[in-house]
Amino acid sequence: MKLSRGYVAMMERGYLSTQYNTHEYPNLAKALDWTVADLLPPADWDLGDGTKVEKKVLSLANPEDMRLVLEGMIEDGYFDEPKSLLETVKHLYIDREGKEMERQVLERVLEELVKEDKLQKKEGYLKK
Repeated sequence: MKLSRGYVAMMERGYLSTQYNTHEYPNLAKALDWTVADLLPPADWDLGDGTKVEKKVLSLANPEDMRLVLEGMIEDGYFDEPKSLLETVKHLYIDREGKEMERQVLERVLEELVKEDKLQKKEGYLKK
């Protein structure tokens, strides 16, 4: 998977609170001899108690979707320590060519979250 064996082992055993990033799905699927679709539940996936999983596709070029992602990251503790714009760009995997729009949306939504007092800008972005 192009990840260290120790990292994968710690993740698989539940020692890490993180999950695989979506950009790692192709390598994970290949390692398992699956397709990426095999890693994702079907649209009508039943959790076993009659509850169905709702799939939702988000686009980081859409400000509302970017806000949902960033608010989730705030809630999940990503911004408990200051994160630079570059760190956040890399974390969201939008540091690739052709992702300029997503980076612009990220900057705009981060600044909105600062104005709303959800984040503060001090040596990076930090949860208030």
